[in-house]
Amino acid sequence: MVSVEVIPLTQTVTPGRSFEIAVVFSMEPDWHTYWHNPGDAGMPTSFEWNLPENFQLISQREPTPTRHMEEGITTFIHEEEAIYLFKIQAPDEVADSNSFSVHIDWLECNDLCRPGSSTHHFILPPGESMGSEKAEWTDLVERAQLSFPQAFPEVMGQLVHRGDHLELVLKYYPWSQKLLSADFFPFDEMIYDTGTAVHIKRGLLRERIIFPLKNDLSSIPEALQGVLVQNRASPSGPKTTNSIIYKQLQ
Repeated sequence: MVSVEVIPLTQTVTPGRSFEIAVVFSMEPDWHTYWHNPGDAGMPTSFEWNLPENFQLISQREPTPTRHMEEGITTFIHEEEAIYLFKIQAPDEVADSNSFSVHIDWLECNDLCRPGSSTHHFILPPGESMGSEKAEWTDLVERAQLSFPQAFPEVMGQLVHRGDHLELVLKYYPWSQKLLSADFFPFDEMIYDTGTAVHIKRGLLRERIIFPLKNDLSSIPEALQGVLVQNRASPSGPKTTNSIIYKQLQ
């Protein structure tokens, strides 16, 4: 089963400043929910916010998913715990009492799937945020940060189309950390062949990451967009990085 908790990471709203709200999904063993691109089946988790006047939702961060394969169906899921962080921008003037609510819909699955939903309300008064307020949430935020893909301005290399796949060509030097394995979670649905694993080809001074495409595509995507997981060798042992990638096709 799945439980959901909404935690404002502040006790007050400071006019003109932003603050974060955590939504924590806790899942019993063998239960899971779905990433915003669920893959071949499933349903993405959705959030419907009702904010006070002139407050704005400016960002949402979601953990990197796990690839799940069962009976030929590939899905992108969250297991055990999934922490979402939402950043809210407060206006320059705020009321004496600020009421927030969020309605959440998700699909939770074990051997069978069932829909879940909940609505959460909380009130925040205006005031100056104190740095000490966040101490009790430090562990929560640190766990969330570890699970989020990191945004990099550019992935060095060339993206080319070759027949039934896209190929990301990376330069490899003798002192480079060897790429051991890779995975890819696309933002867009119905473009990549999620049932065929991303794999690596190596050549002279080159590493190539292969992204299989669906066979029935009417057009080739103009860019590679999603979360790229790279597992590289390092002196201290394999090191995994999760990065948001946006790479234009050459």
